[in-house]
Amino acid sequence: MVGQELHKQGLNFDILLLGGAAMIIEVGNRDSTQDIDTYFLPDYMAISKAAALVANREGLPDSWLNSAAAGFTFNFIKQPSSKLWKKFPGLSVYLPSLEYLLVTKVMAGRPKDESDIAALANRLDIAKQQDVLDLMVQYVTKEQITPDIMLQIELRFDE
Repeated sequence: MVGQELHKQGLNFDILLLGGAAMIIEVGNRDSTQDIDTYFLPDYMAISKAAALVANREGLPDSWLNSAAAGFTFNFIKQPSSKLWKKFPGLSVYLPSLEYLLVTKVMAGRPKDESDIAALANRLDIAKQQDVLDLMVQYVTKEQITPDIMLQIELRFDE
């Protein structure tokens, strides 16, 4: 529906799915998500306006298409490899690598992400702390791995 709104304006943009929506599609470890986390550039306003029109028409919360993750991942030193999931008139939807999803979940450090982290680590065959750290420094600087994040890694993964 967002793509249709963009298409009406003669626009065509890309979005990258993150968070729960990507987990549902790529890992299948859950049935639902509260919102759809995305990263969309270069025209934030056009996509936001299209999403607002859809929200208004469909009775969805204003934040149903959430770009807050873009601010979180903006400081990553490497953007993810991605693959086209679906193409609609006005909108192409991409999915990031599972590695990138794992890094975003670990960096978020939220208790609600524990099952996603476990599912991603299982799919990626990652069980050791060093393997997680080796993956993380591909996307974030060592300075960004705070003591709190390090503690979570130590609690979740074997030495």
